Amino acid sequence: MSSFSLWAAAAVTLTIGLASTAYLWSYRRHRTEVSTGIAGLAKMRWREFARLIVEALRERGFEAESVEESLARGTQAELRLLRAGKPWLLSCKLGDADYKVSAATVAELADAVRFNGASGGLLVTTGRFDGHSERVADGLDLYSGETLWELVEPLLPASTRHEVIAAAQKRSIQTIVAAWAGAIVLGLIVGFVVPHLLPSAPPVAAPATETAAAAAPAVRDGGDVAPVPADAAPAAATPPPAATPAPADDVAAPADDQAADVQPAVPARPAAAAPAASGASANPAADRAHVIRAIAGLSGVERALWSTPSNLLIYRLTEAGKQDIDSICEVLDRYPELRSSRVQLQPPPGSTTRVRFFQCRAY
Repeated sequence: MSSFSLWAAAAVTLTIGLASTAYLWSYRRHRTEVSTGIAGLAKMRWREFARLIVEALRERGFEAESVEESLARGTQAELRLLRAGKPWLLSCKLGDADYKVSAATVAELADAVRFNGASGGLLVTTGRFDGHSERVADGLDLYSGETLWELVEPLLPASTRHEVIAAAQKRSIQTIVAAWAGAIVLGLIVGFVVPHLLPSAPPVAAPATETAAAAAPAVRDGGDVAPVPADAAPAAATPPPAATPAPADDVAAPADDQAADVQPAVPARPAAAAPAASGASANPAADRAHVIRAIAGLSGVERALWSTPSNLLIYRLTEAGKQDIDSICEVLDRYPELRSSRVQLQPPPGSTTRVRFFQCRAY
């Protein structure tokens, strides 16, 4: 038996390499592009960053109210915006990838919205929101990570976008090369291990040979055939003894006695059915990607994305009714880890409806 299994090594290498390439290029590359772009935004000055956000929000129906006066109040001041004639408050927080906006900061903006009688508030950061921020974000829209990048990317210069995309592609290619190297190493290990795990083939027994001289009669020098001893004659040459006729009584034995000797066939026990395979996924990131694709295909939905691991942001083309909400919950109910996620419905462009938050299932 060979000490190396080429087919096992090739199968493992190709499976891991192709799967890693598909994941890193189609899914992880976009996340790398977002993180690279957000890192570039974090290097801006606060005033430049605030102006960029205000310009980006104009595309969503917001108008700045006294931008210069609002900016003059400092980095802790809220910018005042108007949407459909109603006031909104905007707060911008700059920081690197490790910067976290605390729940207290989010609650402070929510209190400012209620104190000023505003219709809502927007909190934008280049960092992250902590796990408790969303619970106190009553009437606020939170932008960070992918949601922030989608907001400002159309306003960036083409050269800046190309630099971000090129940097993300370079990092993705480096990661893919490392993944293929790991796949090759693992394939070689499997190629050497598999032959030792396979059972050895049993030795083939040599067929019994019969010599023709033992069965053939001996020939004398004169050409006469020597007689074969009686004890060497084959048993098959002996004629079988004549069958003794059975008595009439035995021939006429009752059919019931003959049937009694016949044993009834025992029915075979049916094989136990194999248990059904569980449909639960052990990859939360893959489940979130499935949810986004499923909800994006629903009627009246422009696009969907996860603004945070527990907040699903859905942009609507039409007003959402009860049937639309039931369809969204039906998709989330398929994933036990995501069914209690918070859903944020963005109204369609030009609508005066407020942003809606709901949960399909309680914690």
